Amino acid sequence: MVFAWFASRRRGKRATLDTRVFEQVLASGDADACMRLAEQLLAFIDNDTTPEAECALVMPYVERLACCPDRDVRARVAELARDCSRLAPQVVFAIVGDEDDIALPFILHASVLDEKKQLAIFRAGDAARRLAVCQRPDVATQVLDEAIASKEREALLACLKYMEAGLSPEQARRIYARFNDDEEIVSALLRREDLPLEVRVAHVEAQTGRLREVLARDEWQSAAQAAHAAVDLEEQALVDILVGVGGAARLETALEFLARRGKLTAAVLLRAALAGHVGVLVRALAWLAGIRVQRLEAALRPGASLGVARAALARSGLPQNAHALVLGVLLAVRKVAIDDNGGLDAKVPALGPLVLEAIAETDVLGVSEKMEAASLLQRLGDENTRVLAARFVQSLLRHAA
Repeated sequence: MVFAWFASRRRGKRATLDTRVFEQVLASGDADACMRLAEQLLAFIDNDTTPEAECALVMPYVERLACCPDRDVRARVAELARDCSRLAPQVVFAIVGDEDDIALPFILHASVLDEKKQLAIFRAGDAARRLAVCQRPDVATQVLDEAIASKEREALLACLKYMEAGLSPEQARRIYARFNDDEEIVSALLRREDLPLEVRVAHVEAQTGRLREVLARDEWQSAAQAAHAAVDLEEQALVDILVGVGGAARLETALEFLARRGKLTAAVLLRAALAGHVGVLVRALAWLAGIRVQRLEAALRPGASLGVARAALARSGLPQNAHALVLGVLLAVRKVAIDDNGGLDAKVPALGPLVLEAIAETDVLGVSEKMEAASLLQRLGDENTRVLAARFVQSLLRHAA
């Protein structure tokens, strides 16, 4: 039997490797025999107990099978070789050079494709093979560098979508600098959790600048209205960054970065809170004031004093006209039992009307503070909250008259 050598080895006998049986199958065997030989040779090579010297003796026969005139044999070799981690380069590139429907699945799934082989395929292969390399979850960082340098758009998109290794800050900056006008690539970048904050903020600034240019060029509204629209867009985009970072430690890093850029404003923090992300406001206020978050959390309990919150606001550097609305948010949160709904990391739904209700009912805020808080709500709240806040301001003005 042509496979007797493998059988004797499995029984524990130390047989001499006689390659004549392989020659015989390759010379006169049909497709089924060649496929059976491929199965046994590849299993033999991929066995950790097989000495390297014996692997080297067998490898030329695997290469010949990978180049077999019978397409079914080549396809079977490529399929079996996906899970083999000890293939010689000549076997790998024989499969890679085959027809697309044989080569591409191998490129996409083969465990033997290390960084060096991936890079070689990307540099020498056609567009389909380069794309297959970039669709691998373990795509090499050098391949990503090549895709950036060559401006291979589809390959770069695949890397951003499938690459499990982290983007380096330098790679992220280069991608954004080269492709910031490509909406699909920018969107793929923004979806990556490892995208550095500096790139996210740079994108926000670029978008804001473009909006200002468009509004100024079209002259469809006044300069003041255009400026307000751009500011609103920027503030909301910064809110999205803060609420999307995930985890207290990463949030603190984001707060520090935005503070250095002059972007950590009261409007951004209050927008986040009014959208239900009260934890962003509380953690930011604690960070700005240099106090423990737990001290501010105590102010969220019903009946607790707002003294700690007022002291934190005084030390935070936030503008005075924002203090009343911050206190109003804290008063509103007391009504929804935040500790029972996931604590600071939980999102509080429909908070805007609750804040306005808390401001209207409380005795700890004076009339002027209530006016300041409601006025800010008209700009920072959602549409429904803005309408309610405007009515409340009018009510205060009538009573003051």
